[in-house]
Amino acid sequence: MPKKRKTKKQPFWKNFFIILIILVVLFSLIIYVSSKLDGISTNKIALIPINGPITDTGIISGLIPKKGISASKIINNLERADKDPSIKGIIININSPGGTVVASQELAEKVKKIKKPVVALLEDTAASGAYWVASAADVIVAHPMTITGSIGVTGSYLEFSGLMEEYGIAYQRFVSAPYKDIGSPYKEPTKDERKILQYNIDKIHNYFVKEISKNRNKDLSFFGNGAFYLGVDAKKLGLVDYIGTKELAINITKQKAGIKKAKLVVFTQDNSLLSLMEKLTSNIAFYIGAGIGSQIFTLVQENKLKIIL
Repeated sequence: MPKKRKTKKQPFWKNFFIILIILVVLFSLIIYVSSKLDGISTNKIALIPINGPITDTGIISGLIPKKGISASKIINNLERADKDPSIKGIIININSPGGTVVASQELAEKVKKIKKPVVALLEDTAASGAYWVASAADVIVAHPMTITGSIGVTGSYLEFSGLMEEYGIAYQRFVSAPYKDIGSPYKEPTKDERKILQYNIDKIHNYFVKEISKNRNKDLSFFGNGAFYLGVDAKKLGLVDYIGTKELAINITKQKAGIKKAKLVVFTQDNSLLSLMEKLTSNIAFYIGAGIGSQIFTLVQENKLKIIL
């Protein structure tokens, strides 16, 4: 009867080595899959830039159109970030002298409605309407030299009636109503027209101050004198919460969101010039003024006064 052949046992170290190789391969596979699913599994913080004057269209209309930032596009970015479950907090990175009343208000209202933590990081300038937007955030972080504040409204415009008279140019006025051409650069404003313009500017100003006071939960009427403040002074006065950089803003956002690690995702700011002609046909637009924060000149279009910062 033939003898059964005994199978030779593999040494323990060889089995251990094979198991170790299998584990390394599996671990590498897990790391690879995890990296591919990074967008789903990793906590994120959205950084949304607001660069330039805030308008409804993203264009500052006038004789020479200038680029601004479209409030509706920023609002879309905020909505995307709010709906994305992987994004745990939002930083609005502001570098803006201000903007139109309606655009600034709509943007500030959207910031207030975001369910996730929102931190405003103020860069070179965050004045007037841009500060209105910042005031709606949960926390405001500014650089020491950030220009902020400048809470006020301006409605100045160029008037050429004296120059026209000097050169023998007359303005022939035909209107269907007494105030139809209010703010026309071709005639000196009447006493009543001055009162109307000043009344509207004062009303906008009072609403502006009331809203930012509500957002910051403190009376900011004292700062409604149009003055601007550097970040270090704005912190002492209660206009901002912290002095610091992007790193501090990220850390505060993580703390507010209750997370320790997060990937920073930057949302792009689109400033396309589409539908330019449509954007240049707007009627009277009140801009909340930024004083030194603004480098925009007052322009008149279609005999409509434009009150701009």
